[in-house]
Amino acid sequence: MASTEDEFLTQDIYEEKAMLIVEQLLEKGTIEMKHDEPVLHHVPSGARFESAVNMAHFHKGWEARGEES
Repeated sequence: MASTEDEFLTQDIYEEKAMLIVEQLLEKGTIEMKHDEPVLHHVPSGARFESAVNMAHFHKGWEARGEES
């Protein structure tokens, strides 16, 4: 179960932090992005986002639920 501290961490994701999270997820293969599209694809869930901040928030929530690929 996610702690209160985890909840605050997911609420405080600004652009720079979101970009770092997205870059890490791209390296792990959790997120894919086609070179000709500005859309981030969350591989395990199939969700798609155009915003790094939205993707970072989504992924943190997805992790908190304990979903696995």
